Amino acid sequence: MRRTFSELFLADAYPPMSHPSADPAANADIARAAGLEVKDPADARILEIGCATGHHILSLVSRWPNADCTGVDLSGKAISRARSLARRAGLDNARFCECSLLEFAPEGEFDFIIAHGIFSWVPDEVKIHLLDFIGKKLSPSGIATVSFNVAAGWKTRMPVVEKVRAIQAAGDTDEMTALQILKTVANAEEAAIIDDMLAKGAEVLAFDDFAPVMDAWSLGAFKKLAGHSGLRLLGEEGSDAEDESGMRTFRSELLCRADAELGERKDLRPKIAPTEFSVHDFTKLNPWRMTCVLEGLPVVDAALKPCVFTTQQLLVMSAMDGSKSHFHLADHAKEVAPQLDFVAFLKHITSRGMFS
Repeated sequence: MRRTFSELFLADAYPPMSHPSADPAANADIARAAGLEVKDPADARILEIGCATGHHILSLVSRWPNADCTGVDLSGKAISRARSLARRAGLDNARFCECSLLEFAPEGEFDFIIAHGIFSWVPDEVKIHLLDFIGKKLSPSGIATVSFNVAAGWKTRMPVVEKVRAIQAAGDTDEMTALQILKTVANAEEAAIIDDMLAKGAEVLAFDDFAPVMDAWSLGAFKKLAGHSGLRLLGEEGSDAEDESGMRTFRSELLCRADAELGERKDLRPKIAPTEFSVHDFTKLNPWRMTCVLEGLPVVDAALKPCVFTTQQLLVMSAMDGSKSHFHLADHAKEVAPQLDFVAFLKHITSRGMFS
């Protein structure tokens, strides 16, 4: 029996994940390029709606200790986990609220609002309330990141979802098993879609393709609804025609207030090159990344990309607390991960900005 929206989100927490497309630093650059004088995220008020266990917002808290960061989620279980992770990592500039968005009434405005993986997966009244909330709570120069599934690309995916649900109804089986069954009779196009779904895994599929609510929208319809809430799109918009021709499945859009003043367009700031290291360095992960290592969670790199490591790699990283030189870490790696090329691994995680 399929669960309702509330039943799913109250019973289970969305898998821990960070979202590069919802990086306030990168999106502030895009906003400035469009002529909007956005506040520096390092000293801003940042809100994440649907923060789950806090993996994304805690990565921002770790990066910017002077920022005022808040996460809100419907799930008490998820919020409890987020608070626990914050305490373990020593991140005391984060607040978490267990609350429905329909009841959430924070004071003041926010410079950055993040709503990743919310819009397409909530009932229509919540979709409207989400954009109305952003329209009322976004600061005059603030930006919001809102993602949604795109109708163009989902035209071929929804029939697969419907067939899987028919198999489930007939055989009382889970989504992963039903997908495998469907693949045995699928054409090439459907098989490719099934492989993509299977790669997501059962945890993600429950909240995405097979969520109780999954509405794919066109860019034009989203833009129109945002306009009714006093918002407009910022940056490169694209078009429905482009989405159709490219069979686009997902968008992450930047919004600002419709009355926001846009000045002269600016060039994007140059990105900081990855840190180099020498064999004499003492390598140290920051407390948040070390917490993720010790908890077996994805470790977020400098671009907010979640990186999943093997057990042996995590054993090596758990010793990167600043007490061992690279020479001693290499010896440690030989003991706990003898098949790991330690120097290549260290260069790789350094290039991902793990020590920035």
